[in-house]
Amino acid sequence: IKIFNFYQKKQLLSNRFFSMSSYPFLSIALLLVVLQGCIREEDPVLPHAAGDVVSRSIALSSDYRSQVFYNLEKDNSISRNLKTDWDVSFDVSDTEGSKIYLNQAKYMFAWKTDKTNLEDLIDTVGFGKNRVWDASNNTDTLGIGATKGVNNAFWIDRGLNEFGDPLDFIRFKVVSVSKDGYTFQVFRLGAKTPEQYDIQRDTNYNRVYFSFETNKAVKVEPKKTDWDLQFTQYMHTFRDPYTPYLVVGVLLNPYSTQGVADSSLTFEKIDRNVAQNLKLTPKTDVIGYNWKEFTGNTFRIQLRYNYIIQDQKGFLYKMRFVDFYDSRGTKGTPKFEFQKL
Repeated sequence: IKIFNFYQKKQLLSNRFFSMSSYPFLSIALLLVVLQGCIREEDPVLPHAAGDVVSRSIALSSDYRSQVFYNLEKDNSISRNLKTDWDVSFDVSDTEGSKIYLNQAKYMFAWKTDKTNLEDLIDTVGFGKNRVWDASNNTDTLGIGATKGVNNAFWIDRGLNEFGDPLDFIRFKVVSVSKDGYTFQVFRLGAKTPEQYDIQRDTNYNRVYFSFETNKAVKVEPKKTDWDLQFTQYMHTFRDPYTPYLVVGVLLNPYSTQGVADSSLTFEKIDRNVAQNLKLTPKTDVIGYNWKEFTGNTFRIQLRYNYIIQDQKGFLYKMRFVDFYDSRGTKGTPKFEFQKL
């Protein structure tokens, strides 16, 4: 029995002292060590002039079908793709990663069954109460997650297409995970046998992406050193009630990128000194979606929120949002201002 659930779309020395005059050569050596120790390793960025305030817009379309990766230093959209281009992604950031991620923008879910053979997955009865999802504010719980040593077979709900129509279910199992990559199987509804595929690691990237539509790895995310922000639709888990919702916002690059939200100061009053005293976090959804709120039938910008981002080179930027509509009044175009501090 194949079932679908129509989900509602809604929208963190001991110090020993002695007379150094008794040891002249040792005294000089120790003095050099002390001077070396005075260098501020935590402040690797040389002083520089602040940049100009830059205003930019990112068009995601009114149905939020696009995903855009942005580089603050280059002030440039590095790449753009359709959210429907892929289904799952594989952690290749190092040779030890084994996590597999669902495409949050498609509202996907997975069920880790107690079966080990894909052929034993006969129907999806029980999927609703056993489903697990990826959410950017709840990274400890993933639909598939870490797979090294996991022999379970999964049901995967491929979620929704760009028009909000439900996609099919597939059966999925990881065969092996190694320093070289992943081997996995896909067993489609109506198929007689599973298909097997390989994903090769490339540590220049955070993840490698795969499409169940084309049965191929697809290029989505740029190299992990090439971007800072991703503008995208994604899933957020609300606690009361405990429910996943699709939201539109901005996620940080998980590779050596940090940020913090601040609502205590105006955008104009935030400078480098202020930013250096704020506690940064690597949480990918530190910018997130709630720089806007939905009131009536309109999105309104929460101007009190400002964001500080530290890129992989240690440079600090301040950022705020000023609109969510394009010049024709169509939603899905975040407009933001940012400045290098």
